[in-house]
Amino acid sequence: IRRQGDILLNYDKTFAQKHTVNTLAGFHTELYSYEYDDAYRQNFPSSDVTDMNGGSVVGMRNSGYTRELAMNSVFGRLKYNYMDKYLFEANARGDGSSRFAEGNRWGWFPSFSAGWRISEEAFMKPLNSVLSNLKLRGSWGNIGNQSITPYAYIPGMDAEQAYWTVSGIKVTTLKPAALVSNSFTWEKVTTIDVGFDLGLLDNRLNMVFDWYRRDTKGMLAPGSELPGVLGASAPLQNTADLRSKGWEISVDWNDQIGKVKYSIGFNLYDAKTKITKYNNETGLFGKDKNDNETYRVGMELGEIWGYVTDRLYTVDDFDADGKLKPGIAKVEGYNPNPGDILYKDLDGNDIINSGTSTTKDPGDRKIIGNNTRRYQYGIHGSASWNGFSLLFLLQGVGKRDLWVMNDLFYPHYDAWTTVYDSQLNYWTPENTNSYFPRIYEKAAGNTDANTRVQTRYLQDGSYLSIRNITLSYNFPSKWMSKIGVNNLAVFFSGENLYTFDHLPKGLDPERSVTDDLGQRGFTYPYMRQYSFGINLSF
Repeated sequence: IRRQGDILLNYDKTFAQKHTVNTLAGFHTELYSYEYDDAYRQNFPSSDVTDMNGGSVVGMRNSGYTRELAMNSVFGRLKYNYMDKYLFEANARGDGSSRFAEGNRWGWFPSFSAGWRISEEAFMKPLNSVLSNLKLRGSWGNIGNQSITPYAYIPGMDAEQAYWTVSGIKVTTLKPAALVSNSFTWEKVTTIDVGFDLGLLDNRLNMVFDWYRRDTKGMLAPGSELPGVLGASAPLQNTADLRSKGWEISVDWNDQIGKVKYSIGFNLYDAKTKITKYNNETGLFGKDKNDNETYRVGMELGEIWGYVTDRLYTVDDFDADGKLKPGIAKVEGYNPNPGDILYKDLDGNDIINSGTSTTKDPGDRKIIGNNTRRYQYGIHGSASWNGFSLLFLLQGVGKRDLWVMNDLFYPHYDAWTTVYDSQLNYWTPENTNSYFPRIYEKAAGNTDANTRVQTRYLQDGSYLSIRNITLSYNFPSKWMSKIGVNNLAVFFSGENLYTFDHLPKGLDPERSVTDDLGQRGFTYPYMRQYSFGINLSF
């Protein structure tokens, strides 16, 4: 059930045909209530029996929960425009959310923006034939984030069935409550943006550019690691700050040659994000036991820690008894064979391991890549002539690292996988210059040591995808009017037609999910679709 209400007040006035003022004030409230109940029985005597009591009590179960969320908001806006040359806007809002404890529910978020249309100035008039539009703009603003689990400030105790019995019956008990903090509040995201809009040659050529810096203060994350003797994880707190810097540019050209109208454009953007504040004195990296990302100051989001692959072990690395020669490193806990992966011994102790997973002692690991999408771009275009139209859209990523390790990529990755033709280049005594190392039946032996995150199998995740191509034809109205038809058009469209990438067959660069353990879950790729249609109106 969702209930909401709004009150809006608006005032708009132009003075002396030069000054335009617009103000707005409002109030918004919403309440979200959700109740869920589930009951299960089986072995009903007949499909005509619909009463829950008609099923067997053996194996029956039930569950349910209730959730409520509420938020109140007040907001206001002031806009000022002087002769379409000088533009100013100020906004302010306050939001109160039930996701936070009483006393920390309200956050206040102002923002300001200004623009200067230089092309409207008198001194720019001589350039009007070339310079159609030029606007400089800048903004500063605050927004809030409340995307956390409801009731996170309330310690909960989940019910579970105990392993012990009373009078032969397993009793229901409660799990210990997790540590919580009731002092956390809104994340505050402050953004500074500067840019310009440029139009040339009667706006046939248009360009938009933006540079921004976004600071997230008080990011909601687990607090600093607590002593292990406590037996509990750190609670959610406003413990981290991060900074993102990025830019975006788009260029479009629209023109006509004879009866042919056409347009083409592209956009390109990039950003990097680093942690600027977090209480992690030991420099831990990776994920904790609860699968939460461990932040540290200076960390760039998306970084991939792994081993540097040297080569495959050869028979010359072993003595006549099959023992590894002195001075050649091996993975801790494993005895290598010819054809296994040999990693570089970065700390020089002849043992390959992960150290203490801290920046001061990373063992033989280092940052080998980053899975953040970089230099994302899009290309679009259109053309029309005598009723025929063509539209296309391309989309891609210029730079990205992916760690791919599953049975679609690696031969015999687990005990029951099939070896595909793309995996046949693995080590054998007759094929020592292979891409994959020695493989082991049912993923036993040294498979775990060979499949650790490493430079040898780090993949190039950049790609270019043909998102859409549409062809259409509009029949001339003078033909259609003779048969009583206002409009008739036919079209053919293709979606996700092809992707140019560097990954092995069967892996989709757009549907990838990487974690620090190097595992990759399977997800359905974007489906290739073809459609044909007719638009007809009378």
